[in-house]
Amino acid sequence: MKAGLGSPLPGWRRRSARSGTAEEVPGALRTVLKELHAEKQQLMDEEQNEEEEEEDEDEDDDDEDDDDDDEEEEEEEEEEEEEEEEEEEGTEAPTNQTVAATTSIAETLPGECQPANEQISCRHIGITHLPAVTDLGVTTMDLTGNNITHIPPWGFSGLPHLENLDLSKNMLTDESISRELFSNLTRLRTLILDGNQLTAIPPLPPSLEKLQIKDNELTILTPQSFKGLVNLLYLELEDNSLYEGYVSPLAFKPLRRLAYLGLENNQFRSIPQGLPRSLLQLQMSENHIEEVADDVLSKSVNLRVLDLSHNRLHEYGITTRAWARLRSLEALDLSQNRLSSVPMYLPRPLRQLNLQHNAINQIPSYVFRHLRPGLASLRLSHNALGEEGIEGASFIGTHRTLEELLLDNNRLGAVPPSIRQLKSLKVLRLDNNQIRYLRRWTLCHPRITESSLEFVGLENNLIEVKKVPTKAFSCIRNPEGVMLRPQWNHTLQAI
Repeated sequence: MKAGLGSPLPGWRRRSARSGTAEEVPGALRTVLKELHAEKQQLMDEEQNEEEEEEDEDEDDDDEDDDDDDEEEEEEEEEEEEEEEEEEEGTEAPTNQTVAATTSIAETLPGECQPANEQISCRHIGITHLPAVTDLGVTTMDLTGNNITHIPPWGFSGLPHLENLDLSKNMLTDESISRELFSNLTRLRTLILDGNQLTAIPPLPPSLEKLQIKDNELTILTPQSFKGLVNLLYLELEDNSLYEGYVSPLAFKPLRRLAYLGLENNQFRSIPQGLPRSLLQLQMSENHIEEVADDVLSKSVNLRVLDLSHNRLHEYGITTRAWARLRSLEALDLSQNRLSSVPMYLPRPLRQLNLQHNAINQIPSYVFRHLRPGLASLRLSHNALGEEGIEGASFIGTHRTLEELLLDNNRLGAVPPSIRQLKSLKVLRLDNNQIRYLRRWTLCHPRITESSLEFVGLENNLIEVKKVPTKAFSCIRNPEGVMLRPQWNHTLQAI
């Protein structure tokens, strides 16, 4: 039996029996024990109450902790969602900007023209107004073949980096374009305005390098027309109504770097004054030019190519000093004019001379003698040359340099003997003449076993092929390069 506060202690009972006071001691103890038991019960009750209160508090705390945990979990979930959204926004921001920019363009452009690779192409879709576009990345815009009649001053303000602009084949007039429209495009390098209704050059930005205003109604060029265009390299004004009386001698002065000038198919009767010194190529075919004066090209010392074809030039309309200052000219085109003789006093450095489709019946002696280093190409097709028009000294100055000689579609009755002296000749055309025979040494000199000739055209003459000497073409490198058939006499016999 275990000892406890609620039962008599064995030790105390045994001592009482030996001492003889067993009755008295247990009574006093019983009283003390009752008091102790009462206190113990009270303590136990108080401890139980405290435990219950603590349990209640713990439960409350647990509830609060659960609530706090729930709130924390909700906050953490919200923070995680916000972080995910921020991360998505952070990662998608550039794409969204690009998409937004593209979308903004697409919303303002007709469906037929979508932007791609820094370019916007709206060719031939029939729009009448310029689309309002804002995109810093666009460098090229093509609006060819529409019905645009007006562009507001701010029309291209959303495209500050525009470099190439094509507005050809629209319905633009002088009133359609304000002074600020192009001048604000500070990076513009190429502008094409072909096929509109402009009568004057609009104000343009100094950054421009290439300008085309073909097929318009230009009639006048003033000192202000090209003001500030110090970087312009290429200028094309073909198919207008320009003529020298309305082109100021100061019109081209601002164009310090101009290399190419196209004035084809206008109304010029002479070459305009004041051409820039920097000019390398001048195209003036299909005008009404009748003369080339002494001083008109005096400052064009860098000119390399001059095209005066399809005009009204006679040899006496070209003065003796007309080409004197052209110390760089290499190619001269005088085809489709009214020349009856090869012009004298040709530019000294000339290498290519085109005189096709004239009425030339004479190549004067020594006409090429002064040329240095000498002609490489001479084209005299479709003229009126007979054998009497080509003298023994006609080709002096070209014997070591001439590589191409075109004498087809003339009136030659025989192959000119002086051709044998052309030691560098590679291409010779004599077709469509009236040549009746070929001698053994007509083309090949007896002391020359192999020439530079690669092609000889003799078809459509009156040659009896069977009577051609077997060694007539012995010096020609490639036998397949000789064209002898058909001949007119065979055609007549067949008829």
